[in-house]
Amino acid sequence: MTQIVLGADGAVHLEPLKPPPDPGPHDVLLAPVHIGICGSDVHVLRKVHPFITPPVITGHECVARVLSTGDAVTSCAPGDLVVVNPLHSCGKCPACLRGATNLCSSAKVLGFGLPGLARDRVTVAGRFCHRVPAGVPSRLAALTEPLAVGRHAVSRAPAEPGRILIIGGGPVGLAVLLAARGAGPITLVEPVQAKRDLAAALGADRVLSPDETPPDADTTFDCVAAAPTLATAARSTTPGGTIVVVGVPHDATEVALPRLQRWEIDVRGTGLYRGEDIDAVLAGPPADAERLITAEFPSGRAADAFAATTDPDQIKVLIGWPDPAA
Repeated sequence: MTQIVLGADGAVHLEPLKPPPDPGPHDVLLAPVHIGICGSDVHVLRKVHPFITPPVITGHECVARVLSTGDAVTSCAPGDLVVVNPLHSCGKCPACLRGATNLCSSAKVLGFGLPGLARDRVTVAGRFCHRVPAGVPSRLAALTEPLAVGRHAVSRAPAEPGRILIIGGGPVGLAVLLAARGAGPITLVEPVQAKRDLAAALGADRVLSPDETPPDADTTFDCVAAAPTLATAARSTTPGGTIVVVGVPHDATEVALPRLQRWEIDVRGTGLYRGEDIDAVLAGPPADAERLITAEFPSGRAADAFAATTDPDQIKVLIGWPDPAA
């Protein structure tokens, strides 16, 4: 058995994996079926992530088959397909007790602060496993984590967002688009033509390149969080509007505070998701979300999968394992 490790040498390695022990009473033994590669995973590999330094076992976007469970597990059963919530919160602090597990101060994420899920076999606590409903294909379920990011981001916006601007058309920006469809007219700004084309196909009312001036927006989702995109967000959001910062900034970034103060523009952060977001996505994943998947490689070609992410036309690259239930 093997595991996929992002090495300190900047390369992707397949390393031997010792068979995990039998699950404890609250644990689940899993066989991953699909792992999605996130931009943050690539940042770790390139040693530009602000918090994580390789080597690290990668993998946080995971759908897996349950092989066995401990006696106390009620979230799933052997044979089930599950999505793993990679945000491992303590379950005991005030934030966790009120359901805000993404605000747990001691939470760690698999594949970053904890060893990831890109292993032939892996044991996790059963409380982090969400059963995939019958009829949801495993490839679509593999998108649950980024779709949950999008859903949670939209939940941070006003209930009536009005005119919507999304800056960035990568996986997260497109996930926000999918979650915001029907809430108001949507404009999406993205430099890559293939991603603009997909955004239009997924329901954006208008798609623009960054050198075009976006229309005024009541709610802006910045899915990049760089100085130029935050400046665009501040200019484009109307008085009394809201900016939701979805992208992960690499460091402190200047914002147009005088404009925000004068025109009472709210700036809200959004961090990851909660279990309820994962459950909501699994209960009704948009079938056309599978269009976000642009390439898939077997686990033995993990290095090729990461190399593929350098192509700007790629959106979501998956790494796959044989499904034990097939």
